[in-house]
Amino acid sequence: MKAEIIFTGTELLLGQILNTNAQYLQQSLAALGIDLYFQVTAGDNLERLKEAISQAAKRADLVIIGGGLGPTEDDLSREALSGAIGVPLEENITARDITERFFKTRGIAMPTNNLRQAQAPVGSIILDNPVGTAPGLAMEKEAVLYVLVPGPPNEFREMVKNKVLPLLREKTGRSTVIKSRVLKLCGIGESRVDEMVGPLLQSSNPTLAPTAKFSEIHLRITSKAPDIEKADQMNSAMESKVSAILGDYIYGIDEETLPEAVGRLLETRNLTLALAEISSGGYLSHLVTSYPGCPGYFKFALVAGIEELEKLLGVRVDGPEGAARILAGAIRRKAGTDIGIALAGGGNSLCPPGSDLTIATAFKEKTLLKTIQLPGADALEFRRRAAQLCLVMLWHTLKKL
Repeated sequence: MKAEIIFTGTELLLGQILNTNAQYLQQSLAALGIDLYFQVTAGDNLERLKEAISQAAKRADLVIIGGGLGPTEDDLSREALSGAIGVPLEENITARDITERFFKTRGIAMPTNNLRQAQAPVGSIILDNPVGTAPGLAMEKEAVLYVLVPGPPNEFREMVKNKVLPLLREKTGRSTVIKSRVLKLCGIGESRVDEMVGPLLQSSNPTLAPTAKFSEIHLRITSKAPDIEKADQMNSAMESKVSAILGDYIYGIDEETLPEAVGRLLETRNLTLALAEISSGGYLSHLVTSYPGCPGYFKFALVAGIEELEKLLGVRVDGPEGAARILAGAIRRKAGTDIGIALAGGGNSLCPPGSDLTIATAFKEKTLLKTIQLPGADALEFRRRAAQLCLVMLWHTLKKL
């Protein structure tokens, strides 16, 4: 079965809200082995929404429309589906009961405009909505199954999970699943990854696809199989091949984050950490302490300008490179930790935008130093990048210990 998703709402096109429904539905369809090739967002315009539905019906045999089932004039999904497939709307008694139930159970008089939510194309299957006023519906016409689901995320997920997915399982009669696993790498560029695992990227099942993020590369392995167990086996086989080539750069899998990976290494190696943040505004401390085990290894942090840190730590520095080197050692001694880290930008500012960054990691009597250019970054982006790059450097350092 090939699916296409249409989400409605001008607020989505304006970027005023984040469409979290999309990811949830994509993952749900993949778990059923349903191929999704297109996803479209249409504004609150009847003709454009009708056009989107008609176009989807030419490419897919399952069209799911999210949103536009409210009681107001700009909720147009019912009317658009009716016009696109040539089936008139009528008041559906089941849909009306669902809408009225919401108000009756709360002892509230129902506004008359909510009666619009009782409208459905003739012959529709009505999908219950236990948490809202908008019933969903399913309608089959000329070998295409159309499904309408309300947009509010709590209603959307409830209906997809308990109404839409059971309906699709019944319709498809298939047990094929699509399962993905994401390998997360740091300290290596996308072109180098492509070069090293090029032949594996040509695999058709499972597939291997890279996604570049700042200072990280994510490799998504996706397998299509008769059941979850077989898909997991196929993913594991591909993971083994990738790990044999890129194992030195893989810090985690799926939801694992770099702060978690660093935290575990500090924990298992029984090492403690102190930070002097000149240019990252405390963002590195925020990331390091996001791992639950941080009380065991995170001991001390100072967030200040160079002059203030000189006074607090009793040292004198010259330039960002000298500042990072000296302050990393000074903060380690001050806190009595195994590792001291200092981040310094191109000046005394706590968050200098678009400047060079110097990271120093002091471990015992050895200090590692790295200077990186971060052109064009505003103050917030500079802080985020600085902290992330520091974690990359720390992870690779800890791996070698």
